[in-house]
Amino acid sequence: MNYHDLLNILELILLAAVFVFLFRFVFMNYASKVRKPLAWTQAVRRGKLSRELIKAERKYTDKIRFYNLWLQTERLRKDGIEGSFAELGVYKGETARLMHLCAPEKILHLFDTFEGFPATDLKDESGKAAAYTTQHFADTGLEKVKRYLGEHPEIIYHQGHFPESAKGMDNEKFALVSLDADLHKPTKAGLEFFYPRLSPGGVILIHDYNADWPELMKAVDTFCNSIPESLVPVPDADSTVMIVK
Repeated sequence: MNYHDLLNILELILLAAVFVFLFRFVFMNYASKVRKPLAWTQAVRRGKLSRELIKAERKYTDKIRFYNLWLQTERLRKDGIEGSFAELGVYKGETARLMHLCAPEKILHLFDTFEGFPATDLKDESGKAAAYTTQHFADTGLEKVKRYLGEHPEIIYHQGHFPESAKGMDNEKFALVSLDADLHKPTKAGLEFFYPRLSPGGVILIHDYNADWPELMKAVDTFCNSIPESLVPVPDADSTVMIVK
């Protein structure tokens, strides 16, 4: 292969990469079936949103999940719902970052081992979670998440096994909680801890409520049989459900 042939191949590779990038950009921003909520476009037009949040919206693939989180935070702010934000199941901090960007004035409590699943939480699982080991979601770390989220006094980290990691927070009130723990035991513990401390009008978002996670669904269904509220489904990619108190 001579120099000119190699140059031609490199040019084709470059053109292909540009085409893929343009196709993805057009599809994500113009051809997607998920339309931007009018409230969002008006907020952007009126300059009410931070540059970081607008950038995050463009990059986030599950648009419905993103807009639902933003709309919920806007509702809480409009209605004056008191309480902190929290997430159980932080992993690398992607959703935590969105929560902070949507409401940077709110205290955000983050609960995670930041080193993968505890062995005790993996017992008696089925579905996709039956294949999990303590190595799953272990490719993270508290310091890595802190670097990713940046230095913000409003973000408070609680490393360890939940609910022991929430010790001393009995009197805390919450306005918005994200449960993304994947497993039966931490999901059950999360509902039992956060729901009694959820302000009226507050919301709990539960990720992965679908047939791939049957034990998580059981934990949610059993808990919801003991409260007056019904689950509110969200048509996002991973079947989030909400409890609005």
